[in-house]
Amino acid sequence: MKNRINKGLAPLLATVALSLVSVAASAHGKLESATPAAGSTVDATPDALRLTFNENIESSFSTIKVLNAAGAPATKEKATVDSTNPRVLKISLPKLDSGLYTVQWGVMTSDSHKTKGTYTFTVK
Repeated sequence: MKNRINKGLAPLLATVALSLVSVAASAHGKLESATPAAGSTVDATPDALRLTFNENIESSFSTIKVLNAAGAPATKEKATVDSTNPRVLKISLPKLDSGLYTVQWGVMTSDSHKTKGTYTFTVK
């Protein structure tokens, strides 16, 4: 009888364990999209750079830096969370000269996980 119970519980326990691993693996903020997009070339500077994540963002611990090809900051304002979508972090962009720009971002999601990354885009 004891073996039957253990054999019946084994698949259930395996399923529960896999579910917990899946939840833990997906608990980190992930960049889903960016405007301007990574690797893109834009004809004109957009009004703002917008990063969309798979989780809500904590504004106090989230940043965006836009650097020109020489590594100098191209923006002076602080990034903010979009008031209409807590998964979007944005920063206003001044008119950018033609060239390559690097975006460095770091966010803390509402579940206190930190994520960071970089990408580039080009202005014609």
